[in-house]
Amino acid sequence: MAIRIVVDSSSDIPQELSAQLGIVTVPMPVYIDGNSYQEGVDLFPKEFYAQFKNYKDLPKTSQPNLNVLKEAYEKVLAEGDEVIGIHLSSGLSSTYQTALMVRDMCSEPQKIHVIDSLGASFGFGLQAILGHEILKESGENRDFSSESRDEVINKITAVRDRMRYIFTIDTLEYLVKGGRVSKTAGFVAGLLDLKPILHINPQGEIDVFGKVRSKKAALRKLLDIMEQEIVDGEGQTIGISHSNSPTEAAYLAEEIKKRIKVKDIIVSEIGCVIGSHVGPGTIALFYQGQPKR
Repeated sequence: MAIRIVVDSSSDIPQELSAQLGIVTVPMPVYIDGNSYQEGVDLFPKEFYAQFKNYKDLPKTSQPNLNVLKEAYEKVLAEGDEVIGIHLSSGLSSTYQTALMVRDMCSEPQKIHVIDSLGASFGFGLQAILGHEILKESGENRDFSSESRDEVINKITAVRDRMRYIFTIDTLEYLVKGGRVSKTAGFVAGLLDLKPILHINPQGEIDVFGKVRSKKAALRKLLDIMEQEIVDGEGQTIGISHSNSPTEAAYLAEEIKKRIKVKDIIVSEIGCVIGSHVGPGTIALFYQGQPKR
């Protein structure tokens, strides 16, 4: 019995990479001006961001459809494998709670192991990618005992607890409207025309980390924070994600190479689910530091 990793589309893993690794991605819904779309099925970042400022209302999102998630879990079970489901932070969404409920609806719930990523976007996607590497090192295609499976889950959880999420956005407007940060933080940043530096805290919620005067200064600040916090950079794959800002993402990748020796850098687009809450112009860095407290 092998183990397959299942994620939801808010992980922002590039489709070709998830297909290559055999990571199952469950689409999440996005609601735009009265119409419902499935991320990665009939809604993609290029068109989404091109039209973002033309939408009458801010796009809305919700957890994956129960039947769609159940079908994904059951398909893995039907192939004789177990499931490790890694899902969007419980501090930002009810997706994790939905996954627990769906697990209990499945034919073999004891073979489905759900992890709260406590993260979002490609930082949580990196958890799944590194989880795949852990499975491969542990013997991906052999039978797993309960002890070896628990060891794999513990290793993935340890990666989760070391993962850092730092990002900057053009405006706090969308996060404030969506209730992800306080109105006070949004007011102050808008009033002073500051660029916020944000992070996801150990509870999986978004906090304001700091503020700077310009986007260029914000990018430098992201690099400074990462350089201070990263542990064992040479053994790490670093993640960069962006919402319609490929030039800035490329700049970060080049600057990381100048500052720090790392194993690899993967650049990902922020998808439509996360993009609904942060808007265009967001840049994020993901890496591992000391375990979160």
